Amino acid sequence: MITVVCKICNIQLSDKIPVYITTPETLKGEFMSIKSFDDLDITDPIMFGLVFSNKHIAQPFIEHLLGIKIDHLETPIPEAVLSYDAEHKGVRYDVFARETNENGETIRSFDLEMQMVDTKELPQRARYYQSVGDGVALSKGDFYTSLREQYIIFLCPVDIFGGGYPIYHFENRAREDSCITLNDLTFKNFYIFKKYEEFTDPVVKAYMKYFATRNADSRETEAINNQVSFYKTDTFIRNKYMTYEFDLHESKEEGRKEAEAKALEEKKAMAKGFRDDGFPLEAISKRTGFTIEEIKAL
Repeated sequence: MITVVCKICNIQLSDKIPVYITTPETLKGEFMSIKSFDDLDITDPIMFGLVFSNKHIAQPFIEHLLGIKIDHLETPIPEAVLSYDAEHKGVRYDVFARETNENGETIRSFDLEMQMVDTKELPQRARYYQSVGDGVALSKGDFYTSLREQYIIFLCPVDIFGGGYPIYHFENRAREDSCITLNDLTFKNFYIFKKYEEFTDPVVKAYMKYFATRNADSRETEAINNQVSFYKTDTFIRNKYMTYEFDLHESKEEGRKEAEAKALEEKKAMAKGFRDDGFPLEAISKRTGFTIEEIKAL
């Protein structure tokens, strides 16, 4: 089962696929800070998703990054949420895209992630993103040979691995002989865009420079920059974003109140326990902040 939700565009991958409503905190495990609409740029996941949901931007980008030729790219889905079902943890891809053949069958799939913060779990996240992508790709009764090439692509400002490389390509290989690959068709690539000077391909270098500096000095990056400007003048997108911003703020405020209420109940239980164990009420009051009358009433 696959779930696709775009909080800004409300784009759905297939009308035949059920959609589960997913909040930011259930996807990330924490509340996200959010910028005002006017301050968004290409490194913000929502703007990145909007811009790269355009085939004329996403396709050449993927082709240059991976050194491949794509015959037909389905319209990329921004803020795409994939899930086995409602009971399992879903994943939110910044941009999810598929290359398909003339029959609509997937040839290759791509997850593009603009990752500005090292959350210290990106390798594990890449692993889970890949596994969920595989899980939703196979229907009951399908053969494992139906699994196609899958690329998880992270765009990061800093070198999270500390090896000093501008690009890290990961695939499964034999420890005994690194020339032997598992050939499971899964690839996880990390591009460190602040190292843009070290990229040898001039087109890829221009992409990375744009992410790092917001300076568009190539045909491809000018197209990206123009798309960013277009979305910033789009009233519909602005209004949708403002609604999303409000909903996120309300969710965050509700979560804060719930946390405060839980902490208060725990402090009351602690004070009551001290009281029942015979501790002096004055000492309990000093430690917990409750008045003596309040402690007696617990």
